[in-house]
Amino acid sequence: MQRINRRGTGSVVTWRRAQMVLSAQGMTVAEIAEVTFTIADRVRDVIHDFNTARALGSRSSPM
Repeated sequence: MQRINRRGTGSVVTWRRAQMVLSAQGMTVAEIAEVTFTIADRVRDVIHDFNTARALGSRSSPM
């Protein structure tokens, strides 16, 4: 996460994956939003999309 922030680069996919990793590590939506410089609603959307794809058995995540 710090490497992505320092470089100021990273695709949207990288940011979404980072949000999923932080979620799996037990961070709250507010904490993830803060470290990824986004809003909590966007974090919730990313997590929801990921969980929906998994529930549907999608082999490729929406990321």
